[in-house]
Amino acid sequence: MRKRSGLRGALFMTVLALAVTGLVAGEHEKCTKSAGECAAHMKAMYQTRGWMGVEMDPNDDGSLRLVTVLPGSPADKAGLKTADALVSVNGVTLSKETVEKTMMSDDGWKIGSTVSFGVKRGETLSTVKVTLEKIPEAVLAGMIERHTKEAHEIAKN
Repeated sequence: MRKRSGLRGALFMTVLALAVTGLVAGEHEKCTKSAGECAAHMKAMYQTRGWMGVEMDPNDDGSLRLVTVLPGSPADKAGLKTADALVSVNGVTLSKETVEKTMMSDDGWKIGSTVSFGVKRGETLSTVKVTLEKIPEAVLAGMIERHTKEAHEIAKN
């Protein structure tokens, strides 16, 4: 297994924080907390943090490519599609310099908040507004299980 480093690791946590199925596609880096601490932290975070229902990977320019859009998720309801590139969030252009701070911000990511994304689909740019929802319990359980298996298994190797 290769480790997720830097931005990819930060984006994984971002996605978890957003409950973007909360999964960034690919591998995890080693987690420094115990599996129990991670599970408790994730459960507590999702009491107020909004969920989009996507997996994403960073592009070279700092934009985020949607790898998966879960059917019935807020992102799906808003019209986001797999392979869309998120190029801005609430008017902030995503770049290597801004993506982590923008996506990790607590501002505007609460359940019920509407987040405005600049979206590039092919050559077309548009704005898509996603109203964040509470993460479904089954999705949260799956995220915790995946994190435990992937990020904590690395520690054993």
